Amino acid sequence: MDTNLVISLVVLLLVVVGFVSGKFRLGLVGMAGAILLNLTGVLTFDQTFAYLSNGNIVMIAGMFVMSGALAKTSLVSKMRDGLLKKAGKGSTIVWIYLIACMVMIQFILPTPLIGMMLPFMAVLDKDSKVKPSQILLPGTMVAFMMQGFAPFGIGTSFWGMFNGYLEAGGTDLRLDILDYAKVLAVPAVIALVYLAVYGWKRFPAQDIDAEMLGGGKNQAGTLSKNQETLVYVIFALVVLGMVFSNVIPFDINVLPAVGVVIMMFLNILDLNDVKNNINLDVCFMIVGIQAVATALQTTGAGTVIANTLMTILGGNPSGIVVLIAFYFTGALLTQFMSNIATMNIFCPLAVITALSQGLDPRAFCLAIAAGCNAAMLTPNASPSTAVAFGAGHYKLKDVLKVNLPLWIIYGAAVMFMANLLYPIG
Repeated sequence: MDTNLVISLVVLLLVVVGFVSGKFRLGLVGMAGAILLNLTGVLTFDQTFAYLSNGNIVMIAGMFVMSGALAKTSLVSKMRDGLLKKAGKGSTIVWIYLIACMVMIQFILPTPLIGMMLPFMAVLDKDSKVKPSQILLPGTMVAFMMQGFAPFGIGTSFWGMFNGYLEAGGTDLRLDILDYAKVLAVPAVIALVYLAVYGWKRFPAQDIDAEMLGGGKNQAGTLSKNQETLVYVIFALVVLGMVFSNVIPFDINVLPAVGVVIMMFLNILDLNDVKNNINLDVCFMIVGIQAVATALQTTGAGTVIANTLMTILGGNPSGIVVLIAFYFTGALLTQFMSNIATMNIFCPLAVITALSQGLDPRAFCLAIAAGCNAAMLTPNASPSTAVAFGAGHYKLKDVLKVNLPLWIIYGAAVMFMANLLYPIG
């Protein structure tokens, strides 16, 4: 086995152990893993630190600062009074938040979504029956599990990728643009009900640090009425730019930075606001995690794992057994590396395997893609999950108690729906 591949897997294990222990800051663990990969020669210097200028990092940092500006307005207190007055029961707030995340994910990517929803956690103060930590991660989870449902935006991208996998496999079979929605519908509803009725109550009831909201101490009311209006307008324009990213002529990741610069020229924010509101722990964690994911992908660790899986299955397993093996291996691996990278490893391999055994490869594409989007078990499952973990101060063991049962139930529902749509026996 290639030395770099072995080193990558060992570093991955060390990072997971570091996260599980809860003894170290997440950013420290992530960056330590990245630096170790560089020192051992698995990654070059440029590969190791490329994500310091990655679009996700720039966007996340910008959203933290913009959240700080929003926290300086009276919006938070108005939202708290209005929402908590109308939603006397904690469960109502949970349903509203989770459904909002499921709807918004159809228009924007998960990372900007969690960035935009983060400041609104402040409506849940000490008088609320729901604490921010009880719905922050569940909101991220339902968003991921619903991602690509609508036949536009990211949903269209998924559809194109699926048919690309099929074409590369040498088959004339193709997926309809609504097939992914048909597979996701039931599992997504199951996830929503599970989290809204049961799951959120099992997360630790604690406040999010003010700095995690990008606002430092509560500064509401420090801006004039005109300044507040400007903050609302700029924030709304940034959000609209992200929603309609397909029609703007530049990368949407720069939009929050543009908003921050404008606010600084308008004296709404100063340099100290920018420094205080950027959460470096979360940013460093994402940089480190992305470097580890790069190592896993470039060394071929995912392919080795998939090939080993098929060797273990051996003989002539049934279509369902093969689907289960591919699904859960991909869904597990995506907890530690990019979901797109995992999808690009497992879907083509599954298509070839299915065709060689006379099985419908479309069921494999749909199920594996849904599994790779179920980024809910670890902080390195995705940048947005990392943000939620960092802001909510979640311990991995507490998250697993709630999410692991849902991960299994969701997976079973996904495979059932995929097999129902394109039977494989």
